[in-house]
Amino acid sequence: MSYDRTLALLRYALILLALFWSVFRARGRPGLSLLAGLGFAILALGFWAMSIGRPYGLFVDSEITRCAGDASVAAAGAPPGQGMLVDEPPRCARWAFLARHLPPAWLLMLPRIVPVIALPLLGTLVYLLWPRREEAFTASFLWLAFSTGQLETLRGVGFVPGLWAHPGSAVFLCLLVAAVLTVPRLPLHSSTPHPSLGPSSPHVGGGEGRRQRHVATAVGASLLSLWWLVPGPERGIGVMDALLLLSFDQTPWWLLAAWGWRRGTEPSARALILGGALLLVASALPLGVDPWGAQAFYRFGLLLAAAGPATVLAGRLGDALSSLRARSLAAPADLGAAALVLAGASTSFLVWWTPTRLDPVMEASGPPVAERLAAAMGWIRDHTPPTSVFLASPDYAPSVAVLGGRRVLRAPTLGPAADEVRRERMEDKVLAGRDPARLADLYGLTHVFIAPGDFLAYGIRSPEDLERQGRFRLLYVDPEDYRVYEITRPE
Repeated sequence: MSYDRTLALLRYALILLALFWSVFRARGRPGLSLLAGLGFAILALGFWAMSIGRPYGLFVDSEITRCAGDASVAAAGAPPGQGMLVDEPPRCARWAFLARHLPPAWLLMLPRIVPVIALPLLGTLVYLLWPRREEAFTASFLWLAFSTGQLETLRGVGFVPGLWAHPGSAVFLCLLVAAVLTVPRLPLHSSTPHPSLGPSSPHVGGGEGRRQRHVATAVGASLLSLWWLVPGPERGIGVMDALLLLSFDQTPWWLLAAWGWRRGTEPSARALILGGALLLVASALPLGVDPWGAQAFYRFGLLLAAAGPATVLAGRLGDALSSLRARSLAAPADLGAAALVLAGASTSFLVWWTPTRLDPVMEASGPPVAERLAAAMGWIRDHTPPTSVFLASPDYAPSVAVLGGRRVLRAPTLGPAADEVRRERMEDKVLAGRDPARLADLYGLTHVFIAPGDFLAYGIRSPEDLERQGRFRLLYVDPEDYRVYEITRPE
């Protein structure tokens, strides 16, 4: 089946799910309607997750590949404190730590699963935790359908497209949002409100109610400051981009949110708006704040604040639709919400998003790893000691680390080591057949992986040239002429 035909079928399926999402809501079944909405989001994200043949950015993006290499060698049993480059600490210490404590299958699944479940998980949390139950469905719908816009995506900070490049950060973001949604439910004040009112109810009157809401907002916004722990770009996104993300890019949500704010929106929405806005401003400066998460918090807060006005508008629309028939098949509120879902979901970013046209990294991640190369790396993983150190060409060093789980001497395509010149000297001596002397003990080089065309600059025209030097023992060769040699020490 052609790519365009498959894409068309995906969009038809999403529109069909949007129809179920709407019909269940019209029939007064918000729970079933939510399930259809979750299916809508999972299908949209899962389709693109399944369309890539390798983990997003692997062997395409240097930072992602370096993190994968650090995690792979840690999981395989490399000495603690070392990353994929021998005698260098891991750049992605968190992934390396997880790799040592989680089963390898989990580590491989997490970057693929998180982008698919983050959006529906947050939508479910909103539905379950939003205090104003009459707005919970609308708040959840707005997030599922409008979590991402075209303009912020073109600026590189769209929530959904960024999930693939930020799987670890997405987990942390979900935890922070869950904490902010929970804060207003905690006993943050000494007095006890009326039993019929929750601690964050807008109807808790007087100065005590206002103080309670202000405290909940301040605590929630303070929680978002933990986002500074997530590393961001050294250079900011730019003041103009930050201003546009705060204003024009969020139309019409900031208008509805302003209306909702005046009506007395929930402290969690206020906290997300204020905290996200401050983080976005900080991300415009060279302070290392990740703008992707800052933008997600801000937009999330706007959508939650817009839930109240959207519910009011849906109710008025339902009244108008009901008046067209003498006998309505649904309650006006349900009918209006159903019309909102059908109109909104069909125009959602998720329906019309084609990431391979917007994201070159996603497009380049489509082809799977070559079977021959995967087989060679599998042999390395199964037949060489975990403490082995490999010399490989710049083209194959990342594969040895990520797929083979072995540390390498150099990987210049992923960035230079702190002592890159000395490592080049070690490489030169080994490939020339000279005794590396003290460098041999310094790096502990044990094996060489070589493919046809590698190391031409060193005068090696074919892999057999290594054997003629007498210091290399052949361990593995395949029909593609991928070879693994063990470096033997002179007697």
